[in-house]
Amino acid sequence: MKTFRIARILMVIACSIFLSACSSIIENKEMGKIEVVGDGAYLFNYGTQRSLFMVTGEGVIVTDPLNINAAQAYQAAIKTITSQPVKYVVYSHYHWDRISGAKIFGEQGAQVVAQKKCAERLIDNPNSNIVSPDIIFDNQYKISLGSHALSLYYFGPSHGDCLTVFVAEPAGLIQIVDLVEPPSASFPLNPYVSYVRPHNLREFFSKVLLLIETDGIQKVLASNVRLIGQDDTNLTFSPATASTDIIASQARFWDSIYEAVEIARREGNVGIDGFVRLKTIDTKPFEAYAGYRKEDLPIIMRRFSSFYDMGR
Repeated sequence: MKTFRIARILMVIACSIFLSACSSIIENKEMGKIEVVGDGAYLFNYGTQRSLFMVTGEGVIVTDPLNINAAQAYQAAIKTITSQPVKYVVYSHYHWDRISGAKIFGEQGAQVVAQKKCAERLIDNPNSNIVSPDIIFDNQYKISLGSHALSLYYFGPSHGDCLTVFVAEPAGLIQIVDLVEPPSASFPLNPYVSYVRPHNLREFFSKVLLLIETDGIQKVLASNVRLIGQDDTNLTFSPATASTDIIASQARFWDSIYEAVEIARREGNVGIDGFVRLKTIDTKPFEAYAGYRKEDLPIIMRRFSSFYDMGR
């Protein structure tokens, strides 16, 4: 277990140091990096994180300003592409590492947009660096600037209580921050998955897959940079986009977790400590997923056995 933890720490350090090894269109060491991903849609890279923004003839829509230092670099990077002002800043969810940098945009007139439960959480758990939203929506909201739009969808708790799914139009790109990451469906980086809300996860993915089918969305955007391979001379990092097929695959991963825990509970293979007895589990459904770690399975499953036992 310790070996895997050290490996993950080294991965993050490597990704931060060697980010320039990732494919890019526009790059500046002081400003992070920009990837062009579609019709008016871009990803801003800073450290190991990616944030979607959209450039239109009537202004810019920014998502997830990360933190104060990142937001300054974000603003400077946008100015290399357009002189249009930032009109909106959108929070994908309430986690501080994604949204603590909105102030710099708000001071120049941008409106902050967030889902209702995010706004409530920020009241309950305040941070002086986080700007309160000006626009609060419930289940769906559309920000339109000229011929471009960013559609926002809330499908219930998933990654936290208020994760908002982004769809960039007309590019037809979807982003599901921190929950679905190119190039493939995978094990969560954090096996404790304290951010996952098991009771609604199946419904969440069902609604996302219906949206993809209905709107004909072909590509999913990354929200992080991950080290996915290396040899003696090169590091390979995760791409900016992938087929939306990986969303269905990620949904199947969580379905398999549910099913394994249900079977273990029914057959009496969950200990008093809430851990599923791993030797009773068929691990084959999980072995094809990127980042598979057999020793993490009991930790992940405990989150779900806890839900069955206590509803949380």
